[in-house]
Amino acid sequence: MALELFAFALVGLAVGGAAVLALPALFPAPRPVTVLTGVCSALLTGSVGHAILGPGHQLATVPISAVGACLLISLLARPDQRSSPAHAAHAARHRRPHHA
Repeated sequence: MALELFAFALVGLAVGGAAVLALPALFPAPRPVTVLTGVCSALLTGSVGHAILGPGHQLATVPISAVGACLLISLLARPDQRSSPAHAAHAARHRRPHHA
């Protein structure tokens, strides 16, 4: 299990680092937050996968941790932060008003 946890942490580090390096405009949060989210989410989802599948399924739990890390890191993405001023003006015109 210790080797699996190390693999989960490496997967989370790779996913978080790749997200920050490949798409920096989508992640306005500080870089360590995104990378640590990747590591923690990979450890969490990998451990849950290990608990569900049982020992001896390393070839399944490591990809599970990668998918879980990708999904949880995607929650940090803010695509509306990188839009152009023209796009923001267009979106503001078509936004529904909030009623009290």
